[in-house]
Amino acid sequence: MDLETAKSQFMNFSQTIASDADRFHFFSWLSKEVLPEFEQQAGALHSGSPSKDRIRRNSEGVLPATVMLDKIAGDIRARVPLEAVMPTETIIHPTTGEDSTLNSVNSVHLDAFLYDEDGEEALVQEGLLARSYCQDCGSRNIEDLTFITHSCSKERLEFIFCGLLPPLDGKTVIDIGSRIGAVLYGAYYYSKAAKIIGVEMNSELCRVQGEMVEMHKLSDRVSVVEGDMCNMAGLIRTGDVILLNNVFDWFMLPQIQIKMWQFLRTTLATGCLIVSIPSLEASLGHLNTGIDLAAWVRPVEIFDKSVQWEQGDSQVETSEVCLYQVIQGS
Repeated sequence: MDLETAKSQFMNFSQTIASDADRFHFFSWLSKEVLPEFEQQAGALHSGSPSKDRIRRNSEGVLPATVMLDKIAGDIRARVPLEAVMPTETIIHPTTGEDSTLNSVNSVHLDAFLYDEDGEEALVQEGLLARSYCQDCGSRNIEDLTFITHSCSKERLEFIFCGLLPPLDGKTVIDIGSRIGAVLYGAYYYSKAAKIIGVEMNSELCRVQGEMVEMHKLSDRVSVVEGDMCNMAGLIRTGDVILLNNVFDWFMLPQIQIKMWQFLRTTLATGCLIVSIPSLEASLGHLNTGIDLAAWVRPVEIFDKSVQWEQGDSQVETSEVCLYQVIQGS
């Protein structure tokens, strides 16, 4: 297709958008998310050197990583419930730790990979999502709901793979409890990791991830393994980077969580990097695991310090992400 034909087809396509409001939001998205990416890439190519501003390390394809991740998120939204909790899953509200005050009344699940702030606002406007609940029904005594996400947002994925971690060329990345696969897609588009593996127990979530891998042609580097990680010691031990994002608290009773952490303690290889959200200290602090963190891991500083990642609203996104290296492993 030549340039003039592409222009014509694009304008014809824009006229098929259902309403003026949707058309406005579409062009606003192009302006904010797509065009700046191309302008940045073009500027870097023209100058022959990286820009002083942040340059996203998109390892695959022509379209920017943010655009591809948006497209995958849209495809997943059509396949999962609004809260991205599958019918075959059982949510166990934590009784210990930082989230022990949360329950089905004062919290709601909203996947940060599937819904950014604009998406959240759209759900509120459509009446599909509330931001508060009544403490004694019928009065104005209301409290804000706490939104719980079991996936990394796109901003957090960019921070992890473009700022926190060193280049992963040829490395193996394993996401434990990969759910809808957000980390897998982020690793694919933001890094050159040779193997990107999701480990997930729920068969419905594995099916969703498999469909995305096939639809978006990611199988050259991405794979999903269904089952209990405790039966996969050989695989887990191969990980150069292990990601643990809000991984056990909301799905397992404390005694099972202890078993999982003890398995990781005896299985992860020396030198392996662990990305933990929240920190290992917070995750293990309320559990009687018998693990001496200081003897197992050491904290590691952010790799790319040239960019001010923690600015304004993004500070929460990055401050909860912690990096460690195993100093005494298998």
